[in-house]
Amino acid sequence: MKIVSYKDLVDNLIDIFCKYGYDGTSLTILAKNTGLGRASLYYHFPGGKEEMANAVYEKISRDFTKLVLSPLATERNFQTKIKNMLEGINAFYDNGKRSCLIDVFAIGSTKDMFHSQIKNAVIYWKESLIKIIVDEGVQKDQAEIISEDIIISIEGALIFTRATGDFDSFNRTLEKISQSTSKINAW
Repeated sequence: MKIVSYKDLVDNLIDIFCKYGYDGTSLTILAKNTGLGRASLYYHFPGGKEEMANAVYEKISRDFTKLVLSPLATERNFQTKIKNMLEGINAFYDNGKRSCLIDVFAIGSTKDMFHSQIKNAVIYWKESLIKIIVDEGVQKDQAEIISEDIIISIEGALIFTRATGDFDSFNRTLEKISQSTSKINAW
């Protein structure tokens, strides 16, 4: 891949960190996969790999908010919100081909770096789901369980897909969530 802009570089870093994890990504791997020498990498990121991880986290956080969380805050009906969120999940994770980005930054040495941000993002996602489920007439305690089931199903499907390479399983999981939420009161 030819890196032509800072945006391209960060997008490439996302792919690298997804593939190797933060701890498994060395400067040699970064240089090889970006086509940039170490000096060029340090030019763009004087703080080294940690600064790169921060740039990656900021980008994925913006993308996740735009694609997954924002659809839940619209004035649309429940089914449209869920449909748009699931489409956003599918785009964000490239049909299950992109590793679980929460997982990449929630383990290893980045765990401490991003713990509170990841925790807050997942809680916000859960609370957003709870709100729209409660708005459909479901009791709050049941809505909490449903929202957790949705998130755990998605994140679990990503881990399963990463382990097996069965990308269809990710799409089946999203479809199952879509079908289950169409009859939300019977969940």
